Parts: sequence; C-alpha cells; structure tokens
Amino acid sequence: MSNSRNIVSNGIAVILALAALGIGGRAEAADYLRGAYAGERTPASAGVDWAGVYGGVHVGISVGQSDPRAMASSLARSALPNTIITDAVAGMIAFKETNKSGMSYGGFAGMNWLWEDVVLGVEVDYTRSDINSAASSTQARTFRPTASTDEYDIVTNASSRAKLNDWGTFRGRIGYAAGMFMPYLTAGIAVGNLDSRATTSGTWTRYDVSAPPVRTFVSNGSFSGMIGRRGVTYGSAFGAGVDMQLMPGTFLRAELQHVQFASGGKRPDISINTARVGGGVKF
Repeated sequence: MSNSRNIVSNGIAVILALAALGIGGRAEAADYLRGAYAGERTPASAGVDWAGVYGGVHVGISVGQSDPRAMASSLARSALPNTIITDAVAGMIAFKETNKSGMSYGGFAGMNWLWEDVVLGVEVDYTRSDINSAASSTQARTFRPTASTDEYDIVTNASSRAKLNDWGTFRGRIGYAAGMFMPYLTAGIAVGNLDSRATTSGTWTRYDVSAPPVRTFVSNGSFSGMIGRRGVTYGSAFGAGVDMQLMPGTFLRAELQHVQFASGGKRPDISINTARVGGGVKF
C-alpha cells in the first residue's frame, strides 16, 4: 500500500503545481466569441481554444490492489455444500490483500465544449498493464458445532489468482480554462477483462466427545472446490488532472485515475490507482 500512497501523493503534487501555474497565467490574445461569451470580458482562456475533438497516448505507473476475501464463502460452499462444517471452513480461508505495480500505457480520445471558462467534455480511454496477483491460505482448527457432542479436526488449503491486464473507461469531464492550462475532474464507468480463480482442498475428522476428555473416532473425509470468473467485469472510475497546451493543436497531460471493479461471489475486490502523463492532438 505504501507504493500506492507514494504514487498518488506525487501525482497530486504535480497536478496542483501545474494547476497553480495555469491559474496564475495571463492570456495575451484578443477577445473572441466562445460559447456564451459575448465580449463583456476577456476570458482566462483567451488565445487558447480548448473546444473540439482530441486524441492522444499516455504512459504511467499502475498499482493494483486485489482482495479475494469476499470469495471465501462461495469457495467453501463449492467444496462442502450444505454441511455442518461449511461455515467453519469459510472462516478458515484467510486470504490477504495483495498489491502489484507495473508500467501501464494506452490511448485516449474525447470531445470538449466550452462555456465561458468552463470546459465540459466526454472521454474514453484504454489502458494496458501487467497486473497479476495471487494469494494462499493454510489453516488447521478444531470445530465443535453448537449443542453437539461431535467435534471436527479440519485442515484447509486455499489459493486464488486474478489477472486484469487491460481495462477501459468512459468518463465525463469538467475543467477550468486558465490560459494554456486546463485543470479538470473526471468520473464515469470502467470495463475490464478479468480472469479470476480460487481453489480449496482439505480434510476433516469427526470425533464423539460425549464423554470428555475421551475423543472417539467416528469418521473422516476430504473435500475440494473451485470457483472463478472469466470475462468482462464492470466498475467505476474517477480522477483529476491538468492539460497544458504548448503549441496550437497540441497539449501535454498529467493525470491521476482510480478504478474500482465490483467484487463478491466469484470475483475478488480489485482497485487500480494510476499516475500517468500523456500527450495529445486537438483537431
């Protein structure tokens, strides 16, 4: 988690610094009509037209957090459906959150509309990264059901993995045109290509403990189960950034993006934080 916090904090510092420079800048070009502007004042974005269609590429660092703990109950039911020890086995599957980081890259395209100094827009993007995670759990315990004279010795082994190597988002944007700088906020939906799988196996031994401290062997057995999800998964995306126009029709970008995918059942809880820079062309 420390890697994620460092990336996010460093990215925020870059964005705030660029935004501060943009807000303090002065436009030098003549007044012109734009959106609802009728010439009563010179907008902060005079000389820089942020309206129109654009596209570009980005590169950065993505940190993925995968938490498969929500899969424990479904995994136990797949191995031991409707048994007296099902819930006990679910409680023994002690997966932990994992964090993986790596380079990411992709492209984006969108359209902006201007209303005085307010920029409204929509944008789609695609990101690819090598974010794979794995977790395992081995537990042993003695379990005695409530109001029962039986006692169980249970051993479980469980493992999980998740791969989410590419995803895309569709987001709305709102920004402020401050000369050559345009800081913005963005939010929308995310779609990812998920491949997740979890397995468990183990043994149980049943004893009669009606005459303690004597434990009388009754029976034993083994169990195994597997669950998984492969295909499209959905979630939400939001972030913040700043675009900077260096020459007419071209711009640079610094951005932070957070993506959260739905979890539970056969899917782990997956979130991705990305700090990235990019460049684009406005048509």
